[in-house]
Amino acid sequence: MSRGDFIKKPDRRFKLLVLTQGLWMTTLLILALWWGTLLRQQGEEIASLESQLGVAPHKVQSRLDKTTRMIAAESGTFILLILVTNGVLLFAFARDTRRSRSLEAFFASVTHELRTPLTSIRLQAEALKDIEDNPKHTPFLNRLLEDVGRLEGQVQQTLELARIEGGGGLTLQSVRIRNFIQTRILPHYSLNEGRMQLITEIEEAFIQVDPSALMVILRNSLDNAIKYTRNAPTLLELKGRCEGAGYRLEVFHRNSTFTGNPDQLGKLFYRGPESQGAGVGLYLIRTLMEKCGGKAGFTPSESIFVTRLEFKIDPGSEHHGA
Repeated sequence: MSRGDFIKKPDRRFKLLVLTQGLWMTTLLILALWWGTLLRQQGEEIASLESQLGVAPHKVQSRLDKTTRMIAAESGTFILLILVTNGVLLFAFARDTRRSRSLEAFFASVTHELRTPLTSIRLQAEALKDIEDNPKHTPFLNRLLEDVGRLEGQVQQTLELARIEGGGGLTLQSVRIRNFIQTRILPHYSLNEGRMQLITEIEEAFIQVDPSALMVILRNSLDNAIKYTRNAPTLLELKGRCEGAGYRLEVFHRNSTFTGNPDQLGKLFYRGPESQGAGVGLYLIRTLMEKCGGKAGFTPSESIFVTRLEFKIDPGSEHHGA
């Protein structure tokens, strides 16, 4: 992700704020000018009536001058307060925007740089596994590879969250869902040493989705199940089928321990009473699905947690072949 992806949204917000403040100040200045003109006209009419009633001209002029000075002073003070208040607000917002840009750029840079050493560690661990002859070391190497894969997933999740919050968009492509799951998702869980039992019934179809977002969506769905399991192993069923012009993919977690508020699921930083995460996973699933033109739903019960993902089928998929 580039630095420009992060500053795009704050720039738009700042420009919108400046435009809004400008319109608000212009409106108030016009109203102040209109009120001042109206009060001056009324003062002149009162002065004319006093003259007709026989009040001395110097008294009439004195009162009119006093009223004019009062209107000018009050209008000037009012306009000055508006200008100062709006200037302070714009300055504070600009300072916070610059600070936010710096933090987001630093955060994106650090997160992005983590991917290179993690990839290197994974490759070295895979090389050690290939050359290691001692069976006693295999479980440790498998666990190392699994943990590195989980860290890579967390880094990717963090980058996706930053991209979403920074106003970045997705690139929708035609993806073969069953092939994607078999080649890019399941291999990450092949070293779990019996801690997860996964049954898949996936009907092949071409769906419209961003591949990077799909990776985050599916891995979050499975990783959340591993975190919230009543007792090992984690029991999962992954079912996918075409439904009209859409494709429904469901993840059934059979021994879930979720005890939170179902209505809060999918909101940023919401954590259940026994949560082990930061409350980002389900939010990313729901947000990324919406950005891909689909929907996500979560249905928890006493011992099962169902994640429903509804994708759009690529209308030109018949030309690709399965």
